[in-house]
Formats: sequence, C-alpha cells, structure tokens
Amino acid sequence: MELIYGGTMISTILKLLFSMALFISGGHLVSTNFRLHHYSDEDYKDIFYLKRNDSITKHCLRHSESEDIQKKTSYHNDERRTIYKVTKNDEKDSLEKTS
Repeated sequence: MELIYGGTMISTILKLLFSMALFISGGHLVSTNFRLHHYSDEDYKDIFYLKRNDSITKHCLRHSESEDIQKKTSYHNDERRTIYKVTKNDEKDSLEKTS
C-alpha cells in the first residue's frame, strides 16, 4: 500500500470528517446557550473550517437572521471540546431591513 504524503491525505481526511459531520448534524449547530441553529450546507462548511477563535457571519435558516459565529476551544477533564458562540448580528439585519 502506497502512502500519500503532503496535503492530499490531510485534505481527504478533512473532507471525510466534514461529510460525516454534515450528514450527522444536517447543518444544525448547538450554540453555547443551547439554542439550535440551522445553516445551508455551504455556510456549514465555512463554519466547520473556521480556525480557533475566528468568527464569521452567516444567515441562520431557523431564525431567519444573520448571526455571528465564533469557534472556541474549551478544556474539561483533560478533553478538548469545540464550542460555538452564536450571537445575533444586529448591524447586518438592520441594513437588510432598510434596503
């Protein structure tokens, strides 16, 4: 069996992990305040690939509003967990209402 080096193997593994996460979650995300949010597949992909402590603004299909999503890492009992802090983006929503 030939090993694949470089970005090809890592890229393939990340794509597989993303596909499994999307299949299991269906594009849903639970925020730190335990609210359920739903995003399009493309938006979910952008959220999935966020770097730690980065944030992005996406449209939540469940709440029909723009939301800021921040990816954070927390450590509990020697376990690393990824959590998402989701807040309403009032600025973008108010711009859409005035247009």
